[in-house]
Amino acid sequence: MFVLMTLYLCVSLTGVWGSQVVVPQRINAVLGKNVTLECRVEVGPNLTLTQSSWERRLPSGSATVAVYNPEYGISIPPEFIHRLYFRSPSSHDATIILENVGFSDVGLYTCKVATFPLGNTQATTTVNVLVEPKVYVSAGSTALIDGGNETVVATCIAERARPPAEVSWESNLFGQSEVQLLNEVNGTTSTQVRYLWQPTRHTQGHALTCVVRHPALHSDFRIPYQLNVQYAPDITVVGYDGDWYAGRDNVQMTCKANANPPAHHFRWIRLDSEMPEGVEIINSTLLFLRPLHRNDSGVYRCEVANDINLRSRDVRILIQGERPATQLTPRVHSSPSHGSRVNASTPSKAFPLLDSPTLEALSESNLGSIVGGAVGGALFLLLLLCLVGVCYLRKQQSLHGSYYAKHYLGHNDLQKAPTQHELQPTKARSGSQHRDHDREEWGDRQLKHERDWRHHSNYNGPRQARSPRYTRSPKRRGNGSPYVSDDCYDSGPDGDYVSHTDGSVISRREWYV
Repeated sequence: MFVLMTLYLCVSLTGVWGSQVVVPQRINAVLGKNVTLECRVEVGPNLTLTQSSWERRLPSGSATVAVYNPEYGISIPPEFIHRLYFRSPSSHDATIILENVGFSDVGLYTCKVATFPLGNTQATTTVNVLVEPKVYVSAGSTALIDGGNETVVATCIAERARPPAEVSWESNLFGQSEVQLLNEVNGTTSTQVRYLWQPTRHTQGHALTCVVRHPALHSDFRIPYQLNVQYAPDITVVGYDGDWYAGRDNVQMTCKANANPPAHHFRWIRLDSEMPEGVEIINSTLLFLRPLHRNDSGVYRCEVANDINLRSRDVRILIQGERPATQLTPRVHSSPSHGSRVNASTPSKAFPLLDSPTLEALSESNLGSIVGGAVGGALFLLLLLCLVGVCYLRKQQSLHGSYYAKHYLGHNDLQKAPTQHELQPTKARSGSQHRDHDREEWGDRQLKHERDWRHHSNYNGPRQARSPRYTRSPKRRGNGSPYVSDDCYDSGPDGDYVSHTDGSVISRREWYV
């Protein structure tokens, strides 16, 4: 407990009665520039500053470089008198400024403060001299040519730096960097970074950036470098649209070239024959001074050269016989004006004859219209066939609904089976006379019910059933009913009528019709 109180008392007395000197731990000075050596003095209220000074530690001992005395003023040795001074000397500030720093200024510097009655207080800092690099970019030793081997594009150099500078390349290319360090005699180091890459024409005009970082620089030092890739001419021929025909005038072809360095040679030649007459070559343009002829068809070549290489481009031209039909002016029929004469033997210039072997292809819009019309027509024809088939089926059903072998007897009372006395003739009414009378009565009844049924169902079918199998015309009886003679039927014990499962009856005579 006594020890802790003693330590606390000592600290309190140091803060009240002592003094404090504050300096940076390390100071970096740039070669040839000024450097500031900070020294802040904190003196207690019961102390008096008698003197502040700076000393430099040398191999032979310590040497004073600057002294400030509140009573006697400032004192600086002759070797520093022209480049060292106090910034603002006072009892609280002992900062000095050293100009034109050299390598000889590297070392340890101590700031000392003398107070009364406490004595001396000091603090030491290290001064290091930095050398700011000289930065520049140089191009490679060989030119960048499209398609060449990997070569040095450019070299970024940070020359004579202390400490060595950090150098790098920024680029979106897939190249690689090579770093080389060179030590100089004055203790500096030169850094060289080469950028290697296989050049292509597509990167012409792109930029690389050399980035240098160093403690003597306030920020990164950046130098852009623009690529210069040389390549042979890239040729494009414009003017020929594939629609050249005999008689067309004011046509030309121009040879355009993209090259680095720029192209300096243009030449037009014809490969399959001599250049036709009436054609003029002006720089890179092949100009037809007359209307086109059929014999102008052929293969034409444009040659372009620069310092890298000679390139050419061939164009095959086809001259059609006449203006295509799609380009003709529509014929307009108009009566000749009053007083004008029309010569029938002279052909009209407005309507040239067509002898072109080919016609211009339909445009995409017309082709789409034709295809759409064809599809619509096919759908309409299919719908029409479906309607015809439905009508035919319904007609067939109506025909099958008519009767050929037997007649429909009606929908009410005729559906009932006839009574026994209607089916079997009585003995009293035997004989041919009785049978004839029954046939006539039954025929009248059948005709009446048939007319009623047709009127009820709006029947519009055929007026008669199928033709009988007999070639001989049936004999009409007195009631108008067509029946064959009695000899054609067998009047057995069952009688002349046959019952059906649907409730209707039919005569045997009609059964065989």
